[in-house]
Amino acid sequence: MATATDLATDAQSALGLASDDATENLNNLTRVTDVFVKANTLANTSVEQLAVAFTTKAGTALKTVGKDVEEGASALAVFADQGIKGERAGTLLTNTIFGLTDVMKKAPAEAERLGIEIFNAEGEMKSFADISANLTDVLGGMTTEQQIATLSNLGFTKQAREGTLALLGQEEALREYEGELRNAGGTASEV
Repeated sequence: MATATDLATDAQSALGLASDDATENLNNLTRVTDVFVKANTLANTSVEQLAVAFTTKAGTALKTVGKDVEEGASALAVFADQGIKGERAGTLLTNTIFGLTDVMKKAPAEAERLGIEIFNAEGEMKSFADISANLTDVLGGMTTEQQIATLSNLGFTKQAREGTLALLGQEEALREYEGELRNAGGTASEV
């Protein structure tokens, strides 16, 4: 129980959801645990693996780009369904997020030429589902070798390439998971 509490509160803090207000803090902690438990029921992952992923850089990276626990957990669930879990998933998601954002700084002209769109008109990072759909359109007709070469030429690191390729073709799963996780309230107490 102590480990579970530590992991949940650490994930809550990493996401920027810790609060000095006791009621708000409890509500945020309940939200995080409900999302973790719901993701556990939907995908091939455990609550502990999700918590470890969030506390291994992913929570802070998600907070940095304005992503919430539900969207982050949906991406980690998609990774988990491909065997990418726990600390490895947290590190991979972090590297993927920063690989996607860095490409718009490092190679904006090439990204535009290819039709890669990571940010919306307001300068906010698009949803992982929208990014997956866009990247699948851009890279989907290429061989794996061409996909890797294209991402490398854009400046993606090895781990950013791996995570990006794991998101290809996952638009529907990302939308489904995120939708289910947005309705996760009460899941922990039910289970």
